[in-house]
Amino acid sequence: MKRRLVPTRRRPSTRTTAPLRTKTEVTGEPARPAQLRKTNQRLLLHLMRKHSPCSRADLARISGLAVPTVTLAVSDLIERGLVEDGGEGVSSGGRPPAMLRFNASHGYVAAADIGGTYVRMMLADLNGNPVAEWEDKLAEKGKTPRGVIAHIRQGLDAMMASLPEKRRILHITAGAPGMTDIDRGVVLAAPNLSGWNDVPFKTLLERDLNISAGVDNDVNLASVGEFAEGVARGVDDFIFIAIGTGVGAGIFLRGALHRGANWSAGEIGYLPVVGMDRQRVRMRDTGQLERVIGGEGVELQWKKLLRQAGINDRARMQMRATQIFDLALEGDTTAEQILENTSRVLADALSSISLLFNPELIVLGGGVGAHPALCSATERCLRENDFALPRLRSSSLGTKAQLFGAIAQSLAATETQLLF
Repeated sequence: MKRRLVPTRRRPSTRTTAPLRTKTEVTGEPARPAQLRKTNQRLLLHLMRKHSPCSRADLARISGLAVPTVTLAVSDLIERGLVEDGGEGVSSGGRPPAMLRFNASHGYVAAADIGGTYVRMMLADLNGNPVAEWEDKLAEKGKTPRGVIAHIRQGLDAMMASLPEKRRILHITAGAPGMTDIDRGVVLAAPNLSGWNDVPFKTLLERDLNISAGVDNDVNLASVGEFAEGVARGVDDFIFIAIGTGVGAGIFLRGALHRGANWSAGEIGYLPVVGMDRQRVRMRDTGQLERVIGGEGVELQWKKLLRQAGINDRARMQMRATQIFDLALEGDTTAEQILENTSRVLADALSSISLLFNPELIVLGGGVGAHPALCSATERCLRENDFALPRLRSSSLGTKAQLFGAIAQSLAATETQLLF
């Protein structure tokens, strides 16, 4: 299965994805021979990743390059180990064409999803097909930047040890649960972790792992994953809502990820909740919406209702949010009350978001958000509206949405890296 590379942008009006140039495009100045060769190789490599297997004649036809130019570039790609023999193609009357195939096993790309309680990781080939996965629980002392990097190193070692073929890891993308400046690779704030204020995480990863790295907000990566591989595939205007320990949103407008002017687009955990006192928005604090419908907020409300009812059962007191929603489906009245309160607060937030962005689709994801009971209850609340009624779906990727998004970002980062 081939993975889609997804464009991102900060400002919709000014930031676009640079297209691959062909020989017919005018760049404004003559290209040097070496530069032109690299441009041709990058174009052909991109086409082979998309159309593999294909012949040299196929590549010449699709790219618009001359056959001798294609032949020369392909020879260099074969020498680098990026392209391999794909056997004979189907003859159209003459000699069968020699087919070429992108060598997806030339190296690996890695993904790390840093949550409030877990680190989840994935290793994939250069077509984006997963080859190994790993996860580990984060102890409180392991939530520091150094502690998380130690977990990531452990995960990479474990995944590589499980594979029969040892290849170089070309790039890793890490998703952080907080506001992130992707240009500088700095996590500006992650309230659910320890000591994550203005952390140059990209630099730390590259220095400690000796691997090219990228860092992004975890929910933005999840939205990229849903766009590339999940229920939002083919939908240009949608919102991904992640509810777990934290609450956040990834916003896709016209087929590109919208990050905002200062990286805070989608930080919906700070939205106000009707009936609560006004709260100032502070980067290093959790917001009202997150404290109410995030996993810990749901569990605190559950314990409060149990105490009010005089129930002190230890097992019930320690139930997680998803278990509470399971009980609601079984008809437990206290759990039904929690589900109703959570879905109404969530529906109010989604209504506000829909009025601002008018998305075609809203995807609920995360360990708590993807629960079918929450999705159904929230949808019932939204139907009370006359308009601002997007389709509402649970994530098809579950907790792997962030990982698939990170793999897609790493694949995009390796396109140029493979030739230099």
